[in-house]
Amino acid sequence: MIVMKDRTIQILAALITEFIDTAQPIASKKLLASNDFNISSATVRNEFAVLEAVGLIESPHVSAGKIPTEKGYRFFVDSMMASDERPDKKDQKNIQSIFTKHLSEYRYEKTREMVFDALRLTAALSGNIAFATLDNDRTFYLGLSNVLRLPEFISAPEKAAQIIEVLEGKSKFHELLKNLDLPEKEVQVFIGEENILAEVNSCAMIVTRFETQYASGHLGILGPMRMRYKYNRELVRSLLEMIY
Repeated sequence: MIVMKDRTIQILAALITEFIDTAQPIASKKLLASNDFNISSATVRNEFAVLEAVGLIESPHVSAGKIPTEKGYRFFVDSMMASDERPDKKDQKNIQSIFTKHLSEYRYEKTREMVFDALRLTAALSGNIAFATLDNDRTFYLGLSNVLRLPEFISAPEKAAQIIEVLEGKSKFHELLKNLDLPEKEVQVFIGEENILAEVNSCAMIVTRFETQYASGHLGILGPMRMRYKYNRELVRSLLEMIY
């Protein structure tokens, strides 16, 4: 278990939040300029050294900028991420409208249509790939173009190709989700090498399993490790609530 001072944790949270927004390495001066820290740049650099020593941040190349590591993202999700960031009222209204539109239709075909509408909205709001499986029959996904435009995959086309191969080989992705053995309604976050498939080890995945009288399957978001974890987790939770 990693034990750190509150200030060190606050600096890590600020660095991860800013890196998620900018996709650029964060230097001490940049961090101070965009956050309300009453400390010097030298102090921030000292804190960066502490965070780097425990493996939560790293330098992508010879520069003053730092980025989160896979371990850093996991620490952020497990120890620092409050459950209070939810989609705003407009987004919640859009989510609600999609599901209420189909509430009186209980046939499998309408359930599938409802899930597809949910994926479309999830991909748009998250800026990542939204996916679902339905009754061990089909895998749906939308938003691949969202991910292919991100700098992580523009600079590493082989990673983008691996994601495409996994999604197009739908039976393999379906097996991945089945092997996770998720409890019903529980939203879980898998980061980097925690994913079962090596092809998506450059990604993070937020996923849940649903089971109703009319349909069952998985629903989730797949994207780079630099994603809005709080928002995406709560988005998946919101969609899950609508299904039930």
